[in-house]
Amino acid sequence: MSQRVEPVAPAPPLAAAAEWLEARAWIAGWWLAGRALVLATALAVDVLGPRGYLRYDEQAHVFGLLDAWDGRWYRMVAADGYLLVPGRQSDPAFFPLYPLLLRAVHTLGIGYAAAGLLISNVALLVALLALHALSRELLGARLARRATVYAAVFPLGYVFSMDYPESVVLGAIALAGFAAVRGRWWVAALCAAAAALARPEGVFVALPILATAWRRRRELSPVERGLAVGAVVAPAAALASFPAYLDRVLHDPLAWNRAEHAWGRHFSAFGFVKAFTHLPGTLAQDPGLARDVVALFVYLGLLAAARRAGAPWPWLLAALAVVVLPVFSGSFDSIGRFGLLAPPLFWGLAWLGRGRRADLTIRTASLVLLVVATTTVPFVFP
Repeated sequence: MSQRVEPVAPAPPLAAAAEWLEARAWIAGWWLAGRALVLATALAVDVLGPRGYLRYDEQAHVFGLLDAWDGRWYRMVAADGYLLVPGRQSDPAFFPLYPLLLRAVHTLGIGYAAAGLLISNVALLVALLALHALSRELLGARLARRATVYAAVFPLGYVFSMDYPESVVLGAIALAGFAAVRGRWWVAALCAAAAALARPEGVFVALPILATAWRRRRELSPVERGLAVGAVVAPAAALASFPAYLDRVLHDPLAWNRAEHAWGRHFSAFGFVKAFTHLPGTLAQDPGLARDVVALFVYLGLLAAARRAGAPWPWLLAALAVVVLPVFSGSFDSIGRFGLLAPPLFWGLAWLGRGRRADLTIRTASLVLLVVATTTVPFVFP
């Protein structure tokens, strides 16, 4: 006589959530380690650094280094909205989602600078969780773990703790890709739209979403196909909504383009050639730009490594666009920061770290370089 097997009851929701969190506690640990290093370095620079290297309002608190550069412009948009000053650097060059988040947190009684630090650092934790989930789906658990660790302590990742939208965008891109893989098309649409509203590079997440939808087109119901099309179109629609909004508030749908010109960015087919031909003179005036030149070639190498790791072509093409297209503006400025939005770069680094010694070397070097890079913030534009 066979023994009766009692059905196993599903775990209560709280127990399941606790188990999920416990399994990912290591992500929080590496996030905390990376952010602690950045914040401690920022504090040290504030105490020991030269006086007058930041604006007065950015020296008002000990983490003022992380409010510097573009952070001031995002706070201005959050506080006062957009204003185009023809021929001058002005804030329509900055996309609206991050200022909206700043304003939302500010309504809770938190200052704009503190709100930015809170949003960026918390968003990075979400981004790391999403990156791990996406990487695991596409490339397996081992590579996903290394990629997530490397992203948490990436040398230029100090930007993830600044009043900048990069951590928000990385999280939105990774969540959009993961949601598409899981067939959660409306979530993919919302996240992809959010990425494009925070940084124009977010629009490129449409490529892997399109590839996922096309690959599964025969198994989708008519409703699901419609939702998948919506997810593919969402980032472009969100991107197009920004000029429409600027037309409404500034009566100039080209305000973003005009502001970009004033910031020295003008995209053209010959911009790539101009960036390289003018490079010697530009480096003579701004030696710190060498960081972004080196970052470009390092990123291209990491994309090649990501391909060796088996990264899907749509993700590689989207990452290549994120890294290379800015050079067509005629400048290498901020390529190091822009590359933080491309998950395949972390996959490539994870492939290089597949050996135990290589993994330890990358982790150690990243931690050291993260501290060194953070100390350069007052002197080199992120």
